[in-house]
Amino acid sequence: MRVVLKHMRDQWRALPRLIRFLLVNCAIGIAGGWTLLAAIIVTDTAHLRTLIWNEGSPVVPIILLAAGFAITFGGAAMGAAVMAMRPGDDTDDSGNGH
Repeated sequence: MRVVLKHMRDQWRALPRLIRFLLVNCAIGIAGGWTLLAAIIVTDTAHLRTLIWNEGSPVVPIILLAAGFAITFGGAAMGAAVMAMRPGDDTDDSGNGH
């Protein structure tokens, strides 16, 4: 288990700094989007939960909603993070050539 985690950490560190920055912000956006989707379903906003649960296969609309929220909020978080960068923040100063 430790060897696998060390290998994954090494692969993560081998990625260029800007790619890591984008992936982290995308994950934050996806988590926020899914949290909002869960709140919408739990509170039955616009009777969405009722519509989903009365569907013959409720898994399909949940997957479609989750994918839509992930794409929307993940992209928005990455875009906001890039626009908030200062000039020169995209340079890699780690010295490993990436």
